[in-house]
Amino acid sequence: MRLLSPDTIRRCFIADPGYAILSADFDQIELRVIAGLAGEQSLIEAAKRGESLHKIGALKIFGEGYTPDQYRYMKNLNFGWAFGGGAKTLSEQTGVPITECVKTIKEYETSFRALTAFKRREQNAILRDALTSQELKAYYELRNRMYALRTDTREGRAARKGLQSAIDRLMYRKIGYATTPFGRRLIVDAAKAYTVVNYKVQSTAADLMKQAMLDVMADPELEPTVLLPIHDELLGQAPIDKAERIAARYGEVMTREFMGVPITASGKVYGRSWGHGYRKDS
Repeated sequence: MRLLSPDTIRRCFIADPGYAILSADFDQIELRVIAGLAGEQSLIEAAKRGESLHKIGALKIFGEGYTPDQYRYMKNLNFGWAFGGGAKTLSEQTGVPITECVKTIKEYETSFRALTAFKRREQNAILRDALTSQELKAYYELRNRMYALRTDTREGRAARKGLQSAIDRLMYRKIGYATTPFGRRLIVDAAKAYTVVNYKVQSTAADLMKQAMLDVMADPELEPTVLLPIHDELLGQAPIDKAERIAARYGEVMTREFMGVPITASGKVYGRSWGHGYRKDS
């Protein structure tokens, strides 16, 4: 079966005659949410200035002369680190040697101490919620023993595998709970406690999007133009001569603040179809 490309699917959303497809989406909402949750001031101030948060990371890690490739590398690092990816995943995504990825992640964690503390705090909270005090002590002892073993010898790898099996047995069916700023209760597998950051950020971003959609729908002029939400984007259509103004209004209404961080949205007009904004020959 041949799968349709995203561009082909987008071009299936066609505006009514005399209308143009438009949309508005949030600007780097996941990074802005995690900056607010963690209280990472360098990222919060950058968001207030309207700067790319990937740029701030690139400046801290690579300096003023960072390249486009380093900027793309930082995008992978920002999302991968926040949502549970390690050096191995980063290396696979970017082609950068794993030893270099390990070094960069350490620099990143030193540069963004509030993010690092937030991630550790959230994971530890899940473990404390899911395990008894004795189980938690056993978990840390097993993990410390495992990380002390070498990975470049067959014996070391075998011993690590055995300790990992013991950890898996200890964590089997253990769950913890986390609560978002909007009161949503999240269930987290303690064996994958690192996922709590992903769950909390994505859930919070989703709630911000839902409130923004309700605000757009509450606007008498905008409500008839709305078609559907797509992740952090709201798709609509408007008469061609009004489309630019309506798209700008989408962005204005959707823009809000979260824990001191501006959550901005930008509107744009695509044209006859949703896909027209994604190809140069449109």
